[in-house]
Amino acid sequence: MANMETQKLVFQVAWRNVRRNWRHSLAALLTMAVGFVALALFQGYLDEFKNSQLQLIYARNMIGDVLVRKPRAGTHDARINPHKYHLNDVEQAFLEQWLKENAAHVKTRVRSVVAMGMANAGGTAANFIAFGHDVPEGRVARRHWAWNAWAGHPIKDDEKTGVLLGAGLGMLLGCEAALDDATIMDPHTGTPIAVERPFNCKQSTLNLTAASGQGRMNALEAEVVGITRANIREFDQRMMWAPLAFTQELAGTTGVSAYHILLNKPADAVTWRAQLSQAAQQAGHNLQVMDWRDSEQAELFRRGMDLLGVFRTLMVVVILVIAGAAVLTTMTKTVRERTREVGTLRSLGYRAHHLLAMFALE
Repeated sequence: MANMETQKLVFQVAWRNVRRNWRHSLAALLTMAVGFVALALFQGYLDEFKNSQLQLIYARNMIGDVLVRKPRAGTHDARINPHKYHLNDVEQAFLEQWLKENAAHVKTRVRSVVAMGMANAGGTAANFIAFGHDVPEGRVARRHWAWNAWAGHPIKDDEKTGVLLGAGLGMLLGCEAALDDATIMDPHTGTPIAVERPFNCKQSTLNLTAASGQGRMNALEAEVVGITRANIREFDQRMMWAPLAFTQELAGTTGVSAYHILLNKPADAVTWRAQLSQAAQQAGHNLQVMDWRDSEQAELFRRGMDLLGVFRTLMVVVILVIAGAAVLTTMTKTVRERTREVGTLRSLGYRAHHLLAMFALE
């Protein structure tokens, strides 16, 4: 009974001290509030930055909510022998049928295939990587980046042999344009303004050669319709956007490297990936259905996000240390100013643990 009475008195004294030293209490409270607000704002900024960068990557590269490809299609062997990892006609027919059955939930799908070879323009030549894709569907998949040309125009539906060159590759092949981001980019949306800008090429047509899966060299003539920019310098010097059928003919294949499926409700992507994977297994197809962020191509993105995570942890520690130090300083000052009170309470019979409990309650 006496112990309970002592605890009650300790609580009453602590509450009295909080009201009596309200300035110190308010300072400590404000310090913690500022710390929590800073943490919330910083976390919100990082989340918004991550989402904006992810949306930019998805739009510029026509990435969908569901990625379908062959297993091990992102390995080193697949880069050396890409034809071994193409989705064949039977697998494509299965995917097209599945998309037809679930058309109400699918916004679009983009098929893509990659071909590598040599581009010749007059007396100049350069290595290229051609990213063949469905042109109309790709326009939808690029979202707000539907106009992706810095000069010229994006590939049109009727331009069966049209190609869009990376700025670096264009310079190597004699195509020049005034690529001033200040006049090209919309300051509000951060995307190129949909205006066709002039560019000059020493030779408007290119001779493209690439090795097919059967070991022979294929050669086709392409027409340069515009200049674009990649988000990575190495790609900018080799990248070329092209229609899917043209790239397949150049690579000597009817297969595709991957399917990117955009859903009307991206939040349901996990469910749809699981359902498509199960349907493929039941049909006897060995397909990898995944999130692009888990693929090898997203390694650079994952590293960037990991670095941001380390930075966030560091900032959280700094904010907590500052807030904790401020509260500790305030409390230390409060204790030092009340030495007489502590002595009086000790003389009345309060023990050290009672005083510790009182300050802890405050």
